[in-house]
Amino acid sequence: MNATPLVALPGTLLDGHSLAALLHGLPFTTMVLGEAQTLDAEVDRLVATAPPQAVWLGHSLGGIVALHLAIRHPQRVSALVLLGANARAGRDSSQTRRNAQWALAQRQGLSALVHSKLAAGYGMADDGVALAGLVAQAQTVGLQRSVHQLAYAQQRPDLLAPRLALRLPVLAISGEHDSLCPPEQSDEIMALVAPPWPATHNRLPGAGHLFPVQRSAMAAAHLHSFLARLAILKEPCP
Repeated sequence: MNATPLVALPGTLLDGHSLAALLHGLPFTTMVLGEAQTLDAEVDRLVATAPPQAVWLGHSLGGIVALHLAIRHPQRVSALVLLGANARAGRDSSQTRRNAQWALAQRQGLSALVHSKLAAGYGMADDGVALAGLVAQAQTVGLQRSVHQLAYAQQRPDLLAPRLALRLPVLAISGEHDSLCPPEQSDEIMALVAPPWPATHNRLPGAGHLFPVQRSAMAAAHLHSFLARLAILKEPCP
């Protein structure tokens, strides 16, 4: 059987380095978000450049975009892997915070945004080495992509009311101590999966929002188990 391609979508201000440890040994393609101005246009861009059928894996905003892609283009998605994601609508109450983040990035650069705004939410405020890695990824993403990513977070639709059905296999992984996308929000996604499609949610004890980096081995074990059960990827690369 031919391998089903795996497409990975990193989160806000993150690039492929954030998922490299988690996906080590698997054939995958990383697509950094932020090329198009709107969420719908970005989803269409991703589909236009991706294989006809793929497993879509996304972390944080990447998971939110992958979920939206599965709703908009269900025929292009073999399975979903959602890492610290949610199915809720963008909130107007969050727009003020996003505007402040964008203003800070314009005034002082993305390094200041990572240190003052993102580090605490990612649970990395005291980890200088990890913070340096986040800054490097943010610089790779760049200001233009970052403003588009903030727009996607605001534009995402509510998939819970009215409740939409997912008719494909879904794996959700969440961090027990994730304050940005708590595990309960992954439970909400699981409730969208229509029987008899498999829906699996694994909570990682002691993990925060950036668990693909901080708890990569634990998350990878759940990912490999899910893919093996579906038999949609070939054996891992050596």
